[in-house]
Amino acid sequence: MKTRMSISIGIVAICILTLCTVVSADTLPTLTLDPLNGAITGSANSTVGWGFMITNLGSNWAVVTSTDFCVGVITSPCSNSFGTYTDFAGPQFILVGPSPENSTFTQAFDNATQQGIGSFFINPSSVGTVFGQIVLTYDLFSLDPLSENFDPIADTESVGNYLMKDASVTVGTVTATPEPASLLLLAFGVALVLIARRSWS
Repeated sequence: MKTRMSISIGIVAICILTLCTVVSADTLPTLTLDPLNGAITGSANSTVGWGFMITNLGSNWAVVTSTDFCVGVITSPCSNSFGTYTDFAGPQFILVGPSPENSTFTQAFDNATQQGIGSFFINPSSVGTVFGQIVLTYDLFSLDPLSENFDPIADTESVGNYLMKDASVTVGTVTATPEPASLLLLAFGVALVLIARRSWS
């Protein structure tokens, strides 16, 4: 009886170890937002957004297929009453992986050139903060998709994988920092006023 029990435990342990080895056999991509905490602020009726970095240190090649800002349950596409998200990264065919490709791709947010992971238009009537997640969807391939031998069927490892990061949008006043030249002009103006007052007295 004890022998059977020992054999059963041994088989279960081997199965668990084998499963763990398969799961950890390859490193999955990671996502980092800019700003790191994913919290951005903008005035109502304005557009804000996030920069990002995707890193893939695994043996497969990852292609970004889409991004979204989701509140609550992840649907396709996600929507909310606070504003409208626009995907910038998905249409760019961002590829990260082993050589000859780069394992990391980084892009700052720029609404004018549609760079970054995406933008968020804050509705004119929105107040407060909306909390959600940036969801990045990607496909994995066993061969570089830019290779001349690439077969989109045979070389596909998995599709519709996703990475998620907490993010939020807050309606608030964005304080502009005066330029050094503006401060210099202001100081010069104050000095002139003081000199003029002394001249008159």
